[in-house]
Amino acid sequence: MDLRDVHNVLAAGTRKNQVGKTDEERTVSHLHEFCETDGNAATLSVDDSSGLVHAVCFQTARQKRLFKAFPEVILVDTTHDTNKNKYKLFSIQVDDVFGKVESEMADNLSFCLKEFKESNPAWVNIRVVVTDKDFNEKDVLADAFPDARQLIRQFHVIDYLRKQVFYLMMKAESATAYSAYRQEMLRSLGNDKKNAFFEYFEVNWETRKEEWVNYRRDNVPHLNNHTNNRIESGWGKIKQVVEREDPIDELIGTLIMLQEWSEEGYMKGFRSLGTRQMPIAEDAVDPELLTLAVQLSLHVYRLVREQYKFACSAEASYEVRIDGTRVELRVPSERD
Repeated sequence: MDLRDVHNVLAAGTRKNQVGKTDEERTVSHLHEFCETDGNAATLSVDDSSGLVHAVCFQTARQKRLFKAFPEVILVDTTHDTNKNKYKLFSIQVDDVFGKVESEMADNLSFCLKEFKESNPAWVNIRVVVTDKDFNEKDVLADAFPDARQLIRQFHVIDYLRKQVFYLMMKAESATAYSAYRQEMLRSLGNDKKNAFFEYFEVNWETRKEEWVNYRRDNVPHLNNHTNNRIESGWGKIKQVVEREDPIDELIGTLIMLQEWSEEGYMKGFRSLGTRQMPIAEDAVDPELLTLAVQLSLHVYRLVREQYKFACSAEASYEVRIDGTRVELRVPSERD
C-alpha cells in the first residue's frame, strides 16, 4: 500500500467518524488530537466578524527540538494546489516545520511567524533566511527576524538572468569584479542607462546585491544553502499524496501523518549505530556539549570537550581584544 492509498483510507475513516461536521470543525478536531501529544502546538487565526480561518500553524515537539539545536539558517517557501479551499502551504524548514496560510498576505505571515517565535525561543539565533525572488512579503520576514540576512535562491538568479554576464556578476568574489561585469552588461546595452532592462536591473537587483552576489553573501553562515530544493522536494512528495480537491481537514490530517512518518524515519537513522556520538555521562547535563556530541566524531568531541572544560573552569583567564568584527581571546602571558 503506497502513501496515496494510506491517505485515502485515513480520509475515508475520518469522514465516516465525523459525519455532519464541516471542514472547519473536522480541522479543529484534528488539531485538538494533535495537541494531545506533549510538546505539540497548533494555533488558528480566525476573523472575528466572519468566522473565516485565515491561517493554521502547527509544529511537533521534535521539530521544536531540532530548531533549538540548529536555529542559525532557515529556508522559507510556499506552494499551492494542495486543497479545494485554495489555502497555500507555507513552510519554515530547519528539518521540516509546517505552517498553512490562506494567502501570502502580510497579516497571515505575521501571524504564523509570531506563533513560530513564541513556540521557538531559539529564533533569536536565526542569522540567515533563504527565500525565492518572488516571495512577496520580504518586509514581514525582515520585521520578524531583524538580525537575519535574507538571501535569494541563486537558482532563481540564474533563471531570471540567463546571460553569461549576469552569471559572472553573481559569482563575483569582489566589488571590483562585480563592477567590471556590470559595466560590461551596460556596454552590451549600448551604454544606455535609460534602457528598460537596465532600469529594471537597477531597481530590482542592484539594490539587493547582498542577497545574490557571492562577495556580499558569503560572509554569512548560509551553510551552502543556495536553493530551496529540499523544501520543493517535500512539496513534490506531498502533492503525490494530496490533491487540489481535498478539503482542508484532510490536508492537515495528511501533513500530520507524513510528519510523524518523517520523524520516525529520521529518529531511526539518528539512533543507528555510528550515526552520532553520545556525550560522556558527566557531560549530558551541559546543553553545549550535548549539541556538540551530535555533530562531531568522538575523537574531535574529546578534543573540543577538553578545551571547553578548561574555558569554563576557574583556572581560565583571558584578555578580550576587539578589532572591528574580530574578537580575540588571549592568555595574559602571550605576547603580541
